Amino acid sequence: RYLKLSPKHPESNTAGMDIFAKFSAFIKNSRPEANEALERGLLKTLQKLDEYLNSPLPDEIDENSLEDVTVSTRKFLDGNEMTLADCNLLPKLHIVKVVAKKYRNFEIPKEMTGIWRYLTNAYSRDEFTNTCPGDKEIEIAYSDVAKRLTK
Repeated sequence: RYLKLSPKHPESNTAGMDIFAKFSAFIKNSRPEANEALERGLLKTLQKLDEYLNSPLPDEIDENSLEDVTVSTRKFLDGNEMTLADCNLLPKLHIVKVVAKKYRNFEIPKEMTGIWRYLTNAYSRDEFTNTCPGDKEIEIAYSDVAKRLTK
């Protein structure tokens, strides 16, 4: 029997879908005066993903419990198992993390606990780490794409 790979919650399919477009605009930009606005745009999309990852899904909330679940503890977009939504988003998020740090000295803020929990859980899974290119390989692949900020 195979695992069901499609997410139960439709929102999981679209969570973070605009991050890579914002990242691409940020990393390809060569104009210093546009950098701040592009970085803010990327941060805004990351914040939306972080909020989604920290918002409890319906199946994390127990109606019979006296405790209110206010922050999600799930490992992935749709729960504690990887789905196709994760297979789509995680490699992109990893590229954003590696390339933005290398070429823009930009780091995903530590306060984005949902994103960091998500990445940490991904890095603990063989199916992710064994299929993910190494950081150096990603940096080399983006060396021609990442534009230097020039005055």
